[in-house]
Amino acid sequence: MSKEMKAHIVRLLENYSKRERQISLLHYEMQHGARITPEEMIEAMSLGRGDSMGNSGKDHISNKTLYIALNYQERMDRMNVEAANEIAQRLLKLEAEQDRIRYYVSLLEKREAEVLRSFYFEGYSWEETAKKTGVVLRSVYKIKNKAIDHLAELYAYTTGLKG
Repeated sequence: MSKEMKAHIVRLLENYSKRERQISLLHYEMQHGARITPEEMIEAMSLGRGDSMGNSGKDHISNKTLYIALNYQERMDRMNVEAANEIAQRLLKLEAEQDRIRYYVSLLEKREAEVLRSFYFEGYSWEETAKKTGVVLRSVYKIKNKAIDHLAELYAYTTGLKG
């Protein structure tokens, strides 16, 4: 088994909680991201109230101002869509990565999966994981190393299929 693949697996496991937080943040941004409405944009661009007759009183707004506001709104709409697409792409990538590591861990032997889930997914210490699984600390490390070897084999196999 390649050292690079094992190192990749360890990074995936160690960053599991970080990716979970990132996924949560991106979901929030997708639902609550700042959006500018056309009315807000036009209101912000309005310097006064004009009439449609083209009078040039102190409250007159040039036709150019409305044109600029509408063009600016179109640009903001495009930017909002681009930002939402970028968030969606990041979200899909992170969720796919999380789903894959969870699924692969589920394919491991029961004790191996339990040790990895306990430490990397649930945040227990190695000592707590040993107590939870009913083995000594040294055995937990052996189980973890064996599980990482098995995960590396699974990732290497499927990477070979894609490539």
